[in-house]
Amino acid sequence: MKRLSKKSEKVIREMMEDGRFFENPLSVMAREGARMMLRVALEEELTEALGRDMYERSCEARGWRNGYKERTVKLSCGDIRVSVPKARGMAEPFCSKVLSPYQTRMGELEEVIPLLYMNGLSTRRVKRSLKKVFGKRGLSHQSVSRISGKVVEEFKAWRQRDLSGLDVLYLVIDGIMVGVRAGTSEKEAVLVANAFLEDGSRDVLGVALGSRESYLSWKGFFDDLRQRGLKDPLLIVSDGCPGLLRAMEEVFPGVETQRCTRHRMENVLEKVLKADREAVRDDLRKVFYAPTLEHSREAAGLFGKKWRKYPSAVECLLTGLEKCQTYYKFPYTHWRRIRTSNMVERGFREVRQRIKTMGRFRDEERGLATVWWLMKDCQKRWYGVGMTKEVREILDRIRAEKELLAA
Repeated sequence: MKRLSKKSEKVIREMMEDGRFFENPLSVMAREGARMMLRVALEEELTEALGRDMYERSCEARGWRNGYKERTVKLSCGDIRVSVPKARGMAEPFCSKVLSPYQTRMGELEEVIPLLYMNGLSTRRVKRSLKKVFGKRGLSHQSVSRISGKVVEEFKAWRQRDLSGLDVLYLVIDGIMVGVRAGTSEKEAVLVANAFLEDGSRDVLGVALGSRESYLSWKGFFDDLRQRGLKDPLLIVSDGCPGLLRAMEEVFPGVETQRCTRHRMENVLEKVLKADREAVRDDLRKVFYAPTLEHSREAAGLFGKKWRKYPSAVECLLTGLEKCQTYYKFPYTHWRRIRTSNMVERGFREVRQRIKTMGRFRDEERGLATVWWLMKDCQKRWYGVGMTKEVREILDRIRAEKELLAA
């Protein structure tokens, strides 16, 4: 058998060390195809810049070719070596637009890093996941943090956006406890405001750091939304903590409020023995899922008589019950979306799941940006509210009645 040349042996040895000898042939083909296309694009770009093809003589030539320079470029299919053509005698130095100077990897790879980081991978895991793509050395922790920091910059611009052009039907607000600062064991609340818009879609309006029970935190949060141009919604849905309600009354006077029925049911069930909770839950559903307001009030009265052995549970249900029944004033097809704050809670479930592996965030901005990005990502899968002709007529009538009362 003929012995391989030293050069062939060296190539095979390098491929085995890098793991390329056993890789999928399709990856090899993709890499070679990318190298060939990039080489052709660079040659065509230089030909256009010089005004003549290779070996072509022309009086209008704007320079001469001057050999090649080897460059390594990182692609999603692996590293490729490209011979970048050089030129001399030109009025200005030749700089390729396809492969700019000092560029070592394509931008598509950098776009993947924030996605991996924001979807729950730590900086260390992102680096490990991309090691095969970026070669043996991979990326440093600083590079991963810098690239993922682009999300923070995008968040900063988003939190300053103008809200005056949005027509908000329903505003749903809540808070989630997140560890936003490294070096401390305490968790802080991130306040979030979501909205159903006039066209039936959903949108995230605000994300800020604060306290879920603090009047001043909610007041500052609402003031920021107001300063950015947010107009009065038709309804605000919340869990009903005292500080939040006080802030709403000051910043949004005259706006209807809806107490989350799910939170009210949980509060009532906490005051009932475990053996009776399922039966009590069934009766609570008759109150909050009744077909009309009259049926809901009737079911509440029956609940008080049936479960009078739990006076604290009955009192918890009946106190401020009308604030839990505000949704009956609005279109029937919207009841499911506006009688609870599940719209925000569902997003919080995704946030808790994704940030479990992250631990505590390095700083406040990165924590807020992560919550915002995850809520925005969930928004793509959220259902809005139907906006039929009948629904719009009901909403117009509600607005007219509100304006008449204000006058």
